[in-house]
Amino acid sequence: MGSNIFGIGQSALAAAQLGIATTGHNIANASTPGYNRQVVLQAANAPQNLGGSFIGQGVSVTQIQRQYNSFLAGQVNASQSAKNQADVYYSQISSINNLVADPTAGVTPALQDFFKAFQNLASSPNGTAGAAARQAALSSGESLAGRLNSLQGRLDQISSDVNGQISSVVGSINSYATELANLNDVIEKAQGVTGNGSGPNDLLDQRDQLITDLSKLTKVSVVPQGAKYNVFIGNGQPLVLGSIVNQLSVSQSLTDPSRSEVSYVANGASILLPEDSFAGGKLGGLFDFRASTLDVARNSIGRIAIGLATEFNNQQKLGVDLNGQTGGDFFSIAAPISTPSSLNTSTASINASITDASALTTSDYRLQFIGGNYKITRLSDGATQTSATLPLKMDGVNFQLAPPPAAAAPNAGDEFLIRPTAAGGSSIAVAIKDPAKLAAAAPVTTSFPTTNTGTGKVSVGVANSLVASGSNSATATISAATTDDSYVGSSLATPVTLTFASPANTISGFPAGATVSVKVGAVTTNYPPPATVPYTSGATISFSGVSFAVSNGAAPPANGDTFTLGPALPVAATRLTFNSAAKTLTGFPATANVTVTNNGTSTTYPAGTAVPYTTGATISYNGISFSLSGDPANGDVFDVAPNTNGSGDNRNAVLLSGLQTQNTLGGNTTTFQGAYAQFVSAVGNKAAQLKITSDSEGKLLTQAVTAQQSESGVNLDEEATNLLRYQQAYQAAGKLMQIASTLFDSLLQLGR
Repeated sequence: MGSNIFGIGQSALAAAQLGIATTGHNIANASTPGYNRQVVLQAANAPQNLGGSFIGQGVSVTQIQRQYNSFLAGQVNASQSAKNQADVYYSQISSINNLVADPTAGVTPALQDFFKAFQNLASSPNGTAGAAARQAALSSGESLAGRLNSLQGRLDQISSDVNGQISSVVGSINSYATELANLNDVIEKAQGVTGNGSGPNDLLDQRDQLITDLSKLTKVSVVPQGAKYNVFIGNGQPLVLGSIVNQLSVSQSLTDPSRSEVSYVANGASILLPEDSFAGGKLGGLFDFRASTLDVARNSIGRIAIGLATEFNNQQKLGVDLNGQTGGDFFSIAAPISTPSSLNTSTASINASITDASALTTSDYRLQFIGGNYKITRLSDGATQTSATLPLKMDGVNFQLAPPPAAAAPNAGDEFLIRPTAAGGSSIAVAIKDPAKLAAAAPVTTSFPTTNTGTGKVSVGVANSLVASGSNSATATISAATTDDSYVGSSLATPVTLTFASPANTISGFPAGATVSVKVGAVTTNYPPPATVPYTSGATISFSGVSFAVSNGAAPPANGDTFTLGPALPVAATRLTFNSAAKTLTGFPATANVTVTNNGTSTTYPAGTAVPYTTGATISYNGISFSLSGDPANGDVFDVAPNTNGSGDNRNAVLLSGLQTQNTLGGNTTTFQGAYAQFVSAVGNKAAQLKITSDSEGKLLTQAVTAQQSESGVNLDEEATNLLRYQQAYQAAGKLMQIASTLFDSLLQLGR
């Protein structure tokens, strides 16, 4: 009996000793990150049957169990991932928000100063004040361009920083993955040694803490398999499968070498993964920031720069400078960036040009050649257009195969990234250095001699097109020619003469190398060079940025009729004569078709035709317009001539300064300053939204951690109580063993 009591006491002493050790271990690791409280699980030993009664045999420690709840741990990790994504995004966007919203460093003050300088030029176009105003206009233009360059440069620097952070995060993810795989092996071996399924608690804590740390970098999901963890990140990308690590690597984008992306390494090959494959955590925040804010910010600044340069250049070209010369570009700016994928199997490339700056968006575009068709996708929302041929226009951008088209056809599967506005902010610069070359004057003058006997008057003339159109047809007419933003004057440096052929019913004579588009209703057909196009009365014909229409008049055009297109400036000197009997005007240029617009209704008259006179009607030909009013007498004349001296003329300067308040961007819905304000507002609103999201996710994380710690954390007061309890148990077990020893000694004494 004494030995039995001794054994019971010994088991109690061992259990109490383990309890004290476990409690001490909990106290020692109360502040250890990822530590889960451990408790001693005890069970009574199997009793011994003695004389029909079962006598207890003491206690055994069955397990030292860690208080771990996988559900609560998963909630903490999910909250940790969401919180870090919001924090990283907010941190990045805050730098842009502070930059663009600065009232002194933003674009708004520079825009205001720029247009104010041209308002001053319009007020003082000549003399000493005019010279100072011209220099101030140039200086303000350079200041505005510099501000846009600086802002774009800062965005480029942020982009470079994001690349560096992505590389750092990928390195950390790979490091955690290696440690997890190693721990998987060690834990599996440790559990195999015990044989009872009891786990190495501290190693399990280390592994779970690694999962928590990994969740700060990206979204993590864990699938236990035996003693090992299979770890998946992002949207299901396998990172650790048991003891196998699938390393990630940083690669260049296939279509943008300046952009870092993440690849998955499998069998020695690197497979590029979409950016949206990595949701959550710091990596998800960086990708989300770059795609949703940084790219849009860069394109927004570029769109403003391109819109400003395009509209200003177009108006500058419709004026004349102090030397009487037609104005040239005020700003220079880079063309859209087009990059072929490094996986393309052909040498084809895409020439993208801006045809309508007002229609530009802040998106980039992907062009693919699939199934014999060209597919253009707007990356911001996934909208697409498909055509069997190029050119194809979308959102004010013309997508065309680089010349020569016949030798540069893409292969199936080829892909291109087109960024119409990405380089706008960084490339804009003032193109002229001589203040005298500012085209403040209009290119046309109108007058009438004092010898006129009637009361007829002529308005100040304006230039409204860079292209003059005309024909020798006695029946058909060619409309006024319009130019889009891709037009360059060299396209018509030599006038183009188009010839109508009958009975073939075609028009030919287009410039060599020019693809011609013909739009009939809503259908556009492209004709590659050398182009001969079918004739449809009223169809819109376009090439090299020039658009016009040839229409039947009294009859269709006759075989051999010609239609000409050439520069509208300088203006040809013209004297118009009024015939009171017929109430007509004659004297227009020999090949000029004349359009008369009255109360919104336009009528075009073939070249050489006497044009009916209507008081107040607008008369247009060869890219210029003016109006006649009053009651002219028979034989009265009106002169239209080129302006050979821009001194003292502010008409074009007024139009240039007026661009400040014109809706020229966003589909002609907002001004330059309005577009910038929309951009600043969007960034500010997103930053405020992320701040709220970050605070909300922070509270959710705190709640999740509190719930987890209430079950798994170490409570020092509780552990102190346990320590006293186990101490008392230890002392009692020791007393029991002392009694057992005394009884055993007594038995030995009886036997002597």
